[in-house]
Amino acid sequence: MRTYLLDKYLKKYMRMSERELSHQFRSNLWFTPVLYVFFSLLLLCTAFFGDFNYDLGDRFRSYFAVDYDLTRTLVSTLTAGILSLTIFTFNLVLVVFTTFSGQFSPRMLKNFIASKATQRVLGIFTGSFVYVLLSFLFLNKRITEYYFAVPLVATFLAMFSMGAFIFFINHAVAWLQVNEMTDDMKKEALGIVQSTMKNELDQYKVEDFNDTDAHIRQGKGTPIQAGRPGYIQLVDFITMIQEAQKDDIVIKLEYTIGCYVFETTPLLTYWNKHGNNLDEDKYLEFFSIRKKQTEVQDIEFSINKLVEVAIRALGNYDPKTATTAIYQVGEVLVSISQITDFSHYLVDDKNNLRIILQEIDFNHYLYHGLGYIRHYAKDNVIVSTDILKVLDLMAKSLNPRDYEAVWDFAIHTAQGFENLFLFEQDSQQFYSALRNLATTTDNLINYDKFLKK
Repeated sequence: MRTYLLDKYLKKYMRMSERELSHQFRSNLWFTPVLYVFFSLLLLCTAFFGDFNYDLGDRFRSYFAVDYDLTRTLVSTLTAGILSLTIFTFNLVLVVFTTFSGQFSPRMLKNFIASKATQRVLGIFTGSFVYVLLSFLFLNKRITEYYFAVPLVATFLAMFSMGAFIFFINHAVAWLQVNEMTDDMKKEALGIVQSTMKNELDQYKVEDFNDTDAHIRQGKGTPIQAGRPGYIQLVDFITMIQEAQKDDIVIKLEYTIGCYVFETTPLLTYWNKHGNNLDEDKYLEFFSIRKKQTEVQDIEFSINKLVEVAIRALGNYDPKTATTAIYQVGEVLVSISQITDFSHYLVDDKNNLRIILQEIDFNHYLYHGLGYIRHYAKDNVIVSTDILKVLDLMAKSLNPRDYEAVWDFAIHTAQGFENLFLFEQDSQQFYSALRNLATTTDNLINYDKFLKK
């Protein structure tokens, strides 16, 4: 039974790609502490080797050496102290985060856990505890009466743990500030945009390609079912293009990253002009389908974290937090507009079409980023005015091709207030923001038509 569970656990990680493994290591609490425990074991072996083999206690007896009884008392006290410090620290943090998760987003806890500062502090606590615990276990009066390296290192680790405790409290307090929290989520989303949309796919996206097999794709392709239910977490586009080039086929992805599929859902369709046998299971291996969504390639899921913060803030009557999150979403949308050309064709190195993606334009990301917030802020003219201001700020940096999508979104937002009573100042601010956006996107004529209605 134990061997079966171990094999199952190892196979789970062996099937993961390099990016998935990296994400797993960064988002789990156990990896970094294990490294620190390993270093603490090396430190422990070095300290005992020095005391047992070189009699460091006898050499420094007049100055720094500590006898066996005092060393044992010191190490036993530090063992209980460091363990209590670790438990107290993270129990306090979990209590605080339970409150914040209910107020903002339950997914913010994962961001905090994945931060390097959090994992390193836990690693320091765990490594220090393992050192003093094993030191207490291996102390031996019959081998040497006086110790030098063991109590000295234990004292140093205790002081280091106390410093880490102070640093961690300061880190937690700083990270829990709304600006820091949303900024961390924004950086995560920008990283996904840069790695997935630009670095990975841009070199294969084209508008013009050798489409000599268009007549083949007019016929019915061969679908491949997903084979297992779950969310599409990651797709290995590069290897899929290479294999499609070898097999000389064209593939159409029926669903995009972040979608939920059933076991019998047609995941992709391919056209094989040669009609030879194709290893369909090979192409399923390029998809990572799991029980939950992750931020490895799913930009919408990462944006949704900021959206949740804004929506929860509106429900808690905290418009300032909502506005902060809206501006962060706007920055991510600007990055998407600047980086990608939204082409859904991927070609090989010979400019032959190999993969057809789902047709997704800027309007899709705009709606998923600000559309949900607009819905929950439909009776809040102040927050809606802030949305128009963010759209105007975005438009100054967007690709001009996306002006129409931004203007249409703003008009639909304004139409939601046609039948609502607005104070004069609210009306002035709202329509002033809309006019500024019309000026930026060159839609003053449409703005005048809208006012006449």
